[in-house]
Amino acid sequence: MSKRPKTAGSFLSRLRRPVGRLRDMPIWSKLGLIMIVPTIATVVVGTSGLVDNLETLNNANRSGDLANLVGYSGDLVNSLQDERTSAVLLLGASGDQAKAQYQEAYNRVNIRVDQDKVPYLQQRGEVDGLPSSLEGLLDGIDQNLKDLPGTRSQVFNGKLKIIDAMQAYEGLINDLLSIRDSATHLAGDNDLSDRMRAAAAVAREKEYLSVRRVVVHRALIQRELTPILRTDYIASGTGQQQALQSFKAVASLDESDLHDQTVAGGDRREAQNYTGWLDGNTNGSMANAPFGPDQWDAAMVASAKLIRTVEAKLDGNVVKQADALRSDVQRTVFLQTGLLLGMLLLAILFAYLVARSMARSLRDLRQGALSIAQYGLPQAVARLRDPQFSSQLSPVQAANQIAEPLPVRSKDEFGQVTEAFNAVHLEAVRTAAEQAALRASVATMFVNLARRSQILVDRLIGHLDRLERGEEDPDRLAELFQLDHLATRMRRNDENLLVLAGADSTRVQREPAALIDVLRAAQSEVEHYTRIEFGVIDRDIEVAAHAVNDLVHLVAELFDNATAFSPPDSQVMVEARRVGDRANLYVEDRGIGISAEQLHDLNDRLASPPQVDVAVSRMMGLVVVARLASRHGVKVELRPGTDRGTVADVTLPTTVLVPRALSGRFQQPGALPAPPASLTSSQPGGAPRPWVPSRPSATTRRHRRPPSGRGTRATR
Repeated sequence: MSKRPKTAGSFLSRLRRPVGRLRDMPIWSKLGLIMIVPTIATVVVGTSGLVDNLETLNNANRSGDLANLVGYSGDLVNSLQDERTSAVLLLGASGDQAKAQYQEAYNRVNIRVDQDKVPYLQQRGEVDGLPSSLEGLLDGIDQNLKDLPGTRSQVFNGKLKIIDAMQAYEGLINDLLSIRDSATHLAGDNDLSDRMRAAAAVAREKEYLSVRRVVVHRALIQRELTPILRTDYIASGTGQQQALQSFKAVASLDESDLHDQTVAGGDRREAQNYTGWLDGNTNGSMANAPFGPDQWDAAMVASAKLIRTVEAKLDGNVVKQADALRSDVQRTVFLQTGLLLGMLLLAILFAYLVARSMARSLRDLRQGALSIAQYGLPQAVARLRDPQFSSQLSPVQAANQIAEPLPVRSKDEFGQVTEAFNAVHLEAVRTAAEQAALRASVATMFVNLARRSQILVDRLIGHLDRLERGEEDPDRLAELFQLDHLATRMRRNDENLLVLAGADSTRVQREPAALIDVLRAAQSEVEHYTRIEFGVIDRDIEVAAHAVNDLVHLVAELFDNATAFSPPDSQVMVEARRVGDRANLYVEDRGIGISAEQLHDLNDRLASPPQVDVAVSRMMGLVVVARLASRHGVKVELRPGTDRGTVADVTLPTTVLVPRALSGRFQQPGALPAPPASLTSSQPGGAPRPWVPSRPSATTRRHRRPPSGRGTRATR
């Protein structure tokens, strides 16, 4: 089975998915995506520079450690040079007294070497991260220092030749001097490297001087400057001159002046006099030497001390410069690190403040919009429904007074959106005000038409009354009664219009009426009055005067609805009982019933009267019942009957009832069956006259209307 080729549409749809997901992301996530790229770039660039600075700092730290190590090695080399000379003198001594003297001097130098070795080894332990070559050199020095006690023992016991002792000490000293050469390559700074080279050159100069010191001592011991010793003597002088030239090449002016001023002096001149005699001694004999071992050694020690002074001064300057360089690099690293972190924190802070401002603006706009949609606009519409308010102001004035705009806190896009929303809100309220004004006009039109029609119907009913009183023919009287009933129906329709328009009926009831009178008055307005059957009705239930007419109207609509949507041969059962201070009225028919969904919708309409529109005109009876019930706090609920049909459950509150203590004027026990419909008086011609209550009722004349067609259940 071959696969279907991918179309361009599917490819584009896949491309749109990430865009759609990005569009649905919250503002915090979008700002985070905006900030992540420059943040990463800043971190990468800053980290790269920081790594370079850290490497520079490591080099500076290493240079500082090496500078301190070189300084300690200078002290150690100076002591080892003296120990080497003492070893040569001890091994070349003749006689017990001379040996004892040189042994004592050798021991004193050994102690000084051991003292100078301690700080060197401590500093050696703190130096790390060195190249392998330098690390190997330092390890070799450590091993030679460990082997130094064995060399001393052999020297002390005279078991070591002078040349071997010299080679042992020279190897250790040259290794210590090599540290300086390696340190100059690891300085990390050109100027510091030059200062270290200058110090190394002075150290070499001093070493060559020490070698000449030993060479001359050997010549004095042998009493002859042999060709080998002369070669060594000349090499030491040449090396010293080369070291001095190397120093002059890299030394600064101050360092050169320091060397010249320090090394020059009386001690230096005495040594130069001795070396001048040696240079002129062509036969090599030392028998006529103008100096002895002690004078030579004293002159060399004094001269070496001068050079050591310069060396120590230069080493101290190197250590200070290395420490200053290390401090500068540390300061730079800390400054750049702080600047990088500060920039990142500042960027994050700005992003947070911007995001919070945007999110707050969006949240305020959203909450304001929801508040207007859920509370502000409904309250404004409810206020516009007040005829007194809407009639006093024009729609524009009403909108400006009612519509509360959202506060505009900025001039950016969010503020512009808020202003646009306020404009929409104002226009919506203005439109609602226009609709309210239109509804008020329609309601006023309904009232005017209903009032005029009501006046005409009342005049028609008055003419019919006069004709009925003077008519003797039963057939004509029956026709007059039918016209009278139609006129009564017309008057109820006019009252329906008044109810829909929100106006009160013009007819006013001055005294309360028994509920049975109200029910019979409502029965007399229904065409199929003979199908309405009264069950158990509490006779002590009385309706307050202000609610009599509206309650007759409400019950008549329920009776009319029950008889219109039930079989013509069925009965409509009516019962009324008092329950505490309230009363319940039940109107049950045997119709086709109502579905659960339609029943729920009808009960919602009864609980909350809808606004008048085209749909309401088709269900006028339902809306009239709902409005009359809402006017007096009466609860009307439809529910399925026990067998079939529908039950209208009417709950009468205490506000529309006469208290129990004031009722019971009929002197009848409660819960008696109501008189049957046959008790209604018969009129000539066979047309039934309505039952008239014993006191003034809601209407003075109620008659039947002609049969109407049946259909699905709905109130008129």
